[in-house]
Amino acid sequence: MYNYENIAPTELNSIDPFYSQENSRLPVMELVERLCEYDVISFDVFGTLIMRPFTSPRVLFSIMEEKLGIYKFSKIRVDSENEVRTEKNRKYSHDNVTIDEIYHLISHKTNLDPKKTAQLEYELEKHYCIANQYMKEIVDLCVASKKKIVICSDMYLSSQQIAELLKINKYPYFENVYVSSELNKSKKYGDLFHYLKQVYQGKKIIHVGDNYDSDVKNALEAGLDSYYYRNVNDIGGRTRIPNMSYITSRVYSAIVNRHLYTSNNMYSEAYKLGFIYGGIYVLGFVQWINNFVNDLDIDKILFLSRDGDVYSKMYDLLPCHKQWEYFYWSRLAGMKITALENFYEFCQRMIWHKSRGLYNIKIEHLLEFFDIDELIYKLKEYSLTRDTLLTTTTAPIVEKLFYDNKTFIIDAFRKDIVATFDAVRNAVGNSKQIAIVDVGWAGTGPLIIKKIINKYLNLECKVYALLAGYKQPIDNMAALYTMDKTIHSYLFSSNLNRDLMDIHINMGTKKNNLLLEIFTQSCTPSFLGYTSHGLSFDREEKENYSLIRDITKGVTDFVKQYIEFFSRDSFILNISAYDAYLPFNELKNSSKRMDSILAKLIIARGKLYDADDVSEETWLSFLYKNE
Repeated sequence: MYNYENIAPTELNSIDPFYSQENSRLPVMELVERLCEYDVISFDVFGTLIMRPFTSPRVLFSIMEEKLGIYKFSKIRVDSENEVRTEKNRKYSHDNVTIDEIYHLISHKTNLDPKKTAQLEYELEKHYCIANQYMKEIVDLCVASKKKIVICSDMYLSSQQIAELLKINKYPYFENVYVSSELNKSKKYGDLFHYLKQVYQGKKIIHVGDNYDSDVKNALEAGLDSYYYRNVNDIGGRTRIPNMSYITSRVYSAIVNRHLYTSNNMYSEAYKLGFIYGGIYVLGFVQWINNFVNDLDIDKILFLSRDGDVYSKMYDLLPCHKQWEYFYWSRLAGMKITALENFYEFCQRMIWHKSRGLYNIKIEHLLEFFDIDELIYKLKEYSLTRDTLLTTTTAPIVEKLFYDNKTFIIDAFRKDIVATFDAVRNAVGNSKQIAIVDVGWAGTGPLIIKKIINKYLNLECKVYALLAGYKQPIDNMAALYTMDKTIHSYLFSSNLNRDLMDIHINMGTKKNNLLLEIFTQSCTPSFLGYTSHGLSFDREEKENYSLIRDITKGVTDFVKQYIEFFSRDSFILNISAYDAYLPFNELKNSSKRMDSILAKLIIARGKLYDADDVSEETWLSFLYKNE
């Protein structure tokens, strides 16, 4: 059981907008004590004792369609059940049907064998149905108290099949299983409850179920007591996120709803952030990566630090994954190599870009960061001091300092560059094709590593850059690297899902790169680069580790559950970019629901921006700065 903390569930700014105190469950022992006041306890099955990892059975029928190869089978299955019910109602004034009757009609519409196809549906039910652990504990305790336990279900499966489903999920023996398909009586019309009263005449009976009309209202009208266990999908919604595609929406909603609302697990807000909003994006991305590398038979994947820490661990959970390595990389390591042949870009990124940043950098700290602090003694020649701040006014002077000492700077970088080349060579090994994975956004890290591999090391290895999102501000560059098939992006680029990119850039805080990266933070210090003495790291950010662990745990639990349910029918793991982004989009556009978490996360400014380690600026204050 996850170590949770109690968070007030009625807060209006909760990460989960669906939960409210009125949906909380009774403690197990309190409900058991209530139920044990009765002689006979009746339970509904689907939605109460048993749950599926989708909010609509049409997902199950879609899985059948994929297996059978019959076009529109899922529609045929739904229509045929409705037609049999209509005919039964016309002939017998009830609409109780059996699975055999449904498939008898389907066999007339297709060439499918009715018995084999009905058995396939039942086998899938056995695979996908899972116990409601909250209810299982209650049933076990009621049985231990020697209570008579029965089942009442409106279902087309037989009593034997339902009993087997319950047994597979380790429920104890039930005295009787009453099913509408066999008795031609149902909870829907109340006559099944009247039948139950006749069987147990003089006994005090209570029925437990998740459908208010059938399980509660009709039971009461028949003279039974009832207990309403509200369906988890009525709490969280059968489609939590509007506009998500049908199958992914029903699967996503069911997994989230079941995990959060089955019992009173009060997970932390950070955990729920990862589970509800981050898990589907991370899973969609790593499955997209897996499809890409398998389709092209790529030898190896390099997941770049630090976002790659989470990506790689989630990727490793996938079936049929390729060889991968977590590879340390940093902007600093890349810029030292850039300086070799493009000193202009080095100065643009390390002087001009930083001069326009939100934080002030002392010239002394800039030079120390690059290990070129010998230039401190030349500052006076340029009318600069150690304490001079790097601004757009002083940037031209610092740039002149750098250009005048270009040879010295590059020579100072050489040992680190050689160490970087060695690390890349070792990572590539004998691979003929590799994929380099990064969160985004301009793709400079993978592009520099590609240059190392193909130009400086002269290795015959095809390199692909796989990014979560590609947002290159220079339009012709954005087009170039996607058109030549060097950079491939999952969520968006200027050539792919352009409308999604516009939403990402222009809606919410307009600092959505940072927000999306909250799901792939790592409890490790930032990597600074390869040196002749080994790996170099920045300061640790231990003050953030507790929250990061909670967020990562939420992401991990979602991904694990999704894969465990659907690894056998793995096409369900193929989550479109739109579906993966929509939960995050809903969150970032909402009224500051992340603020309680962002207010606790400290912005890691590192040695360059905060040499004295005194900053306590939070993600929250950073996101809304200058707005």
